[in-house]
Amino acid sequence: MRIIAGKYKKTPIMTLDGEDITRPTRDMVKEALFSTISIYSDTAFLDLFAGSGSIGLEALSRGAEKVVFNDLNKDAVKIIRKNLAKVKEDREVYNLDYQECLKKLQDGGFDYIYIDPPYKFMTYEDIFYYVSKYSVLKKEGIMIFEVEKNTQLNDEYLEFRLYKEKRYGINKLLYYREGLQ
Repeated sequence: MRIIAGKYKKTPIMTLDGEDITRPTRDMVKEALFSTISIYSDTAFLDLFAGSGSIGLEALSRGAEKVVFNDLNKDAVKIIRKNLAKVKEDREVYNLDYQECLKKLQDGGFDYIYIDPPYKFMTYEDIFYYVSKYSVLKKEGIMIFEVEKNTQLNDEYLEFRLYKEKRYGINKLLYYREGLQ
């Protein structure tokens, strides 16, 4: 696995052994994701279920100013820190349950929250609840879920609406924004 674009292009990324622990996002999905969102120098990006940190590292490589990583798995957090050291970046990395992380980052003003939970994860509505409750996302911000292609999420959760869905092999990306009709 590697960073595919930006100032750290082609930098190899360490991952955890075994896909039952983390599922590295394939290059095709990363490329599709970053071709649909805009990363600027003042972009704030949260990689909520970060695994190896590959998505957050990609956002960092493409110029995002604020990138925060979180994973509940302690070994994943160690890998994220090693990957950040490879690119000589010092960023916030948390080893928290997603609810605790969202509470800690309240009023965080993130432009994007990338959410790639384990396939067995079932409480998606809780993510929307905590993001809303703690005002983690900017008003125009976007939540992007990477899920297995057969995972069904609602078109609406609270004030968030699904506005784009793209399939890539065994995965799909779901894009939600606040207040869309």
